[in-house]
Amino acid sequence: MKRVVINFNKFACSDDKNTIVKKYEKEYINDKGEKEEALVCDVYLAPLKGVKYDGTNREDAMLALLGADSLEEMRDIANGDKAMMEVVHALENMLNDEEFINKYKADIKEEAYKIGYDEGFDDGSWAEKVIISRRLLNKEFDYDFIEEITSLSVEEMKRIERDLS
Repeated sequence: MKRVVINFNKFACSDDKNTIVKKYEKEYINDKGEKEEALVCDVYLAPLKGVKYDGTNREDAMLALLGADSLEEMRDIANGDKAMMEVVHALENMLNDEEFINKYKADIKEEAYKIGYDEGFDDGSWAEKVIISRRLLNKEFDYDFIEEITSLSVEEMKRIERDLS
């Protein structure tokens, strides 16, 4: 199954900045260092820096598309505007594409797992450093030695030492 990449207002991979929606395939290197094909969808909405939404102009409506809760709301915001309707139709097509949905869900699951694993690893690593630091402090090793072993700062070791008291 191909990875799907959606870029909003980022045409780093595309040379055609006048196209509202552009789909193309691109090879890239994944997290495992392997070459992989991806379907890239560049969706261009006008640059909206500093624009505040008050519903009175086209740029505000385009910005509001990103905050819509449903395709129906997006259609209402687009109000028949050709460029905005093209964005709505492109998103609708992606949402009706079973392969895209399955890949999207798999990507979310994989990312959530990776984040959970990384956080758990970091928490476990931190806890292990604290345990080692406590043991070394109890044996009256100096801060420089403990810092070299655990990479904890002197301030962190002093906090741990206070907690021991």
